[in-house]
Amino acid sequence: MESSKECETSESKEGSLTAAQKARLERNRSRALALREARLVKRPAADKKDHIEKKSIRPPVDSGGGFLLEAEEEESPPAPRAPHAPIVHRPDQPLCLHCGQPFPQSYLLDTFDYSACDGCRDDEDKHELITRTEAKSEFLLKDCDLDARPPPLRCVRRRNPHRARFAEMRLYLRVQVEQRALDVWGSEEELRREREERDRRRERAADTAARRRLRALRMDVRSSLFDRTRAAHEHQYGEETYDPHEDVYRRRCECGHEQTYEKM
Repeated sequence: MESSKECETSESKEGSLTAAQKARLERNRSRALALREARLVKRPAADKKDHIEKKSIRPPVDSGGGFLLEAEEEESPPAPRAPHAPIVHRPDQPLCLHCGQPFPQSYLLDTFDYSACDGCRDDEDKHELITRTEAKSEFLLKDCDLDARPPPLRCVRRRNPHRARFAEMRLYLRVQVEQRALDVWGSEEELRREREERDRRRERAADTAARRRLRALRMDVRSSLFDRTRAAHEHQYGEETYDPHEDVYRRRCECGHEQTYEKM
């Protein structure tokens, strides 16, 4: 009987609250649940002391050059992060940059701090994820433009699907990278002009390298033909001449070879 009375009194109290007070209670309840989930993700200190993870001992790797390399230890997967609590109070909710409607929570907002609801999310075009290498080569950005220029661009880390032993890939949101490129270069026209100039420099460097390789090939062919011609050539000397200063005789071939000799 007492519990039923307490439930009736709590329901009567909630019914007497205003809409703002109810929203504040709901927001506090959501935050409390999120904090509880975050605490459950972490292991208690007692478990850490009692439980000792045994790392598998892997045999050394033969480098093929007479050295044995120590095998790399596999990194333990990172602990899962607690999800962000949704913003329940409607006046505090951010507005979507595409539809203009307020929303309590979204993947793009929690991961990249980009105000877009899940309904407007477009993974094929605007909200496509690109690697750090693609961001630097396509938009002509440097490491400092991505990491040091405020605010630093947020990214997600994923394992390389092609090379398991390589470092994790850092994926960026395309729309944020495009905006950072506009901040660096000033306008799309300036970015396009810089791309064309770099393409021209790359083509000139490739043409110069091709001409050098062709010139070296021609020199090799000419030298081989010259050596073969000289090997099969028989000298046809002309009339001999006497040099009184050195007391020697000389005669010259049409190929330019000169023979020097003395007479007894």
